Amino acid sequence: MSIFLNFERIISLICETIVYLNINFNLTLNYFIMKKITLLVAAMFFAFAANAQLVEVVEDFESGAFPAGWSSVVNTGDCDVSFGADMPTGPSFPSSAVYFDDDACGNGMDPSNVTIYSDVYDLSSSDGVVTVGYDVAFQEVAAGDTFLAEVNAGDGWETLALYDVDLAEILTESFDGTATNEDFQVRWTFDDAGEWAWHGAIDNFNLTYTNVLGVSDDAVEGFSFAPNPAQDVLNLNAQTNIERATIVNVLGQTVIDAEINATSSTLDISSLAAGTYILKVAVGDETGTYHIIKE
Repeated sequence: MSIFLNFERIISLICETIVYLNINFNLTLNYFIMKKITLLVAAMFFAFAANAQLVEVVEDFESGAFPAGWSSVVNTGDCDVSFGADMPTGPSFPSSAVYFDDDACGNGMDPSNVTIYSDVYDLSSSDGVVTVGYDVAFQEVAAGDTFLAEVNAGDGWETLALYDVDLAEILTESFDGTATNEDFQVRWTFDDAGEWAWHGAIDNFNLTYTNVLGVSDDAVEGFSFAPNPAQDVLNLNAQTNIERATIVNVLGQTVIDAEINATSSTLDISSLAAGTYILKVAVGDETGTYHIIKE
């Protein structure tokens, strides 16, 4: 009887051990599966960062001429820009700048309106985060003359700054924004408002952005989304059924996971922090990945 009981106990222990090993095996397997997924996501974003290229454009006017790609346009009047450090009045630059001198243009001349154009920069491969800076001088005679700085960040010309009062010193400006257009450009327009005025000048232009080289879009034919950059809503459209859309942040965390099951839909991204994200979509039997910018 005792032998039978011992044998029964042995069988029970064996069964318990098998169950225990099976549970722990599954837990361990799940752990390694999750760890592998985490590592793969992390690797993707480390590759993203490792292959990103910081681009810094710095332009001055030391040569006494425009850098390549820069120009000026005389919109009205007969006078164009000049180059030099000494301004007609007010503070001067320590080195050569580009400026419009309405005083030198002369009293009684036709109204002057002149625009300085930067080079055109392709930001379509950038992460969307852009910084623009420059040094500026402006003096006015209370006649309504202005010096207007504008940027084309993909939605037409937008105002960066309007100078309409004397600057007591050379002002160093810096503006942060978002842009992924192929024709990014900055311009400055001096307008003497039809009166004999003083001047507007710039120097030490700088543009900073990051080109994303490591993560390219894996596009699905017939699928599109807009706008990009986006603020509140992302519109999805496809020729075939969009099954699911997922947005992942730079840490590899899924921040939006939506079941779509339609050929068009919208994603509410208003709660996301500004920055770069990866949009993943399942369309039919294909999966597409796209980098998006949240403003």
